[in-house]
Amino acid sequence: MSSSTSSSEAIGEAVAAPARATRIALVLLVVLCGVEAFARLELVRMSKEFEQFRSYPRLAAELAHRSGLRIALVGASIVHEDIDTGLLTDRLRAATRVPAHAESFSADHSFVNTWYFMLNHDFWQPGNRVDLVVIPFVGPSLYDHNEMEIGRLARFFTTVSDWPEVLRTDLDTTAERADFLLSNFWVSWAARDRMQELTFTRLLPNYKAFAREQQNLLFAQVFTKRAHRARSLVALERLLRTAHEHATRLCFVVFPTQRADWNGQPYAEARRVIEATGTDYVDLRDGGDVDTSIFADLVHMNVDGRAIYTRLLADALTPVLGPGPSEAGAAFAAGGAGE
Repeated sequence: MSSSTSSSEAIGEAVAAPARATRIALVLLVVLCGVEAFARLELVRMSKEFEQFRSYPRLAAELAHRSGLRIALVGASIVHEDIDTGLLTDRLRAATRVPAHAESFSADHSFVNTWYFMLNHDFWQPGNRVDLVVIPFVGPSLYDHNEMEIGRLARFFTTVSDWPEVLRTDLDTTAERADFLLSNFWVSWAARDRMQELTFTRLLPNYKAFAREQQNLLFAQVFTKRAHRARSLVALERLLRTAHEHATRLCFVVFPTQRADWNGQPYAEARRVIEATGTDYVDLRDGGDVDTSIFADLVHMNVDGRAIYTRLLADALTPVLGPGPSEAGAAFAAGGAGE
């Protein structure tokens, strides 16, 4: 009797085990589907950054159709933190005597790889022509092998036609390539960092400031580790080559930070590559007093610093735009009218 009961219980447990596993799998599937639905339907709308990325194609088209000087500012967070576009255009308008228009296209914690695809996605593929693309940078931004945010690269700045190039040139490991491919099909996977940030921001009021400081420290550590070894510039060379193919005029601008080692970097290799193509290179690190009072953190400026360096940037761009204010204005006015 006891043996019979034991056998029945064993059979019952054997039958129940797959059923429990099936129920657990179904629950997990429902949870994953719920998270994916939230990411697709709500997170993109809730994230200011994602909404900003979605607006770039429209802003690029609008900028391309303006008359006068059309300037796109493309880069990382210093584009919107350190540059006042209104002040920039006012000062350029006064110098060139023609209407000037500037628009920011930025992605926090991004590098030259991402900027290439931003230009390709928003300007080159749609045929949105502007008079000048200004690329401000600091730290290791122009060098290869930086840690990119793969999810947003997949969702906002590339299409299927870009996949071979991304997988071949921009991603080094199998894990990164798998991350990129998953991010193209699975929004919640691509947006996992933003979902975490959203959760912590709701729970911890000072989380964004803490995260920014941690990001700056990590950024500095990575640059210090790589400063004494050979660094490749494959992505930069690709950007310069493609810009030339599309007749896009570029100007790279080095901005100051509170990092003494960054401010002392000559960027000799990158500058050599840039200037060899006839592309303009401007260094603002000696253009004014760099003191802690004009910075909000290690990298980004406060309101006072933004005003100071926006004026310095405008003054530096004026000769880049042409041989002189009146000549430059006439040339760009004619060019804008002809398109």
